Amino acid sequence: MRREPVLVGIAGDSGAGKSTFVRKLQELLGHERVSVIELDGYHSLNRQERKLVGITPLHHRANNLGLFIEHLYRLRSGERVLRPVYDHETGDFSDPVWVEPRPFILVEGLHPFCFKVAADMYDLKIYYDTHQELKIHWKISRDASVRGYTVEQVVKEIRQRQWDIRNFVEPQLAYADLVICLYPVAANSAFHIGVKVKEPVAHSWFKFLHQKVAAKGLVREWVGGREMQVLSFEEEMPCEVVEEMLRGAGPRAEAVLARAAGGVKVTPYQLMLTLLVLRLEELLAERQEVGRRERYAVG
Repeated sequence: MRREPVLVGIAGDSGAGKSTFVRKLQELLGHERVSVIELDGYHSLNRQERKLVGITPLHHRANNLGLFIEHLYRLRSGERVLRPVYDHETGDFSDPVWVEPRPFILVEGLHPFCFKVAADMYDLKIYYDTHQELKIHWKISRDASVRGYTVEQVVKEIRQRQWDIRNFVEPQLAYADLVICLYPVAANSAFHIGVKVKEPVAHSWFKFLHQKVAAKGLVREWVGGREMQVLSFEEEMPCEVVEEMLRGAGPRAEAVLARAAGGVKVTPYQLMLTLLVLRLEELLAERQEVGRRERYAVG
């Protein structure tokens, strides 16, 4: 009997920090247990073709989402897939690579759950909602230094993409199980970053934290047409304080925190990563328990 992997979708705008977030999750979960699907590989047009057509990568028509959904289904079923690869340095496609159905499959990009048929396949859907000021700073740093754009080209592209972001990316907020917001705590600061973790009131996993952080900013907001509870973290905290905060998060909380932080202080970003890894490990444990029961029933 094949074991279904834990499928995690991570949606968000370009330059939001999704790829860095995924790399950190890989490190904490263990590279040998994680496969990654980068949706940029499912572009249907290369950079030059998009320029000629006058379309951005955010538009559904600029992506082969049918192939992506087929691959998602096959991975969910325990099959490997030959994933297309997009090279941002050349703006063109390179050789495809095989993706194996490991215990965790992280799918990151602009449209991982833009359609309900895809959204229904995930165990956890995360919308990565980075503050515009940070996105602009990071996107200029990345695209101008790594991808060969000029600063003027990056700024122009950011302005041109706003309509597509609102119409093709942000609607995924309605499907998200978690919304992670990164924002500058101080004005014009790309270094002092706060984190908000939002989850639907009706399906809260972080209940064990609510009473402990209520005085520090537990509020409710309407996001994607649903009421969400918001956990806010803005300052570094001593490890022992966070360890106490995580009591109730399971027996592995302290070990995961030690790997995520690696020091005497825990940043908001490291705390968020710790919470996510604990949630994913719990999902995997639940999946494995279901598998054991099914094998027992068959036997």
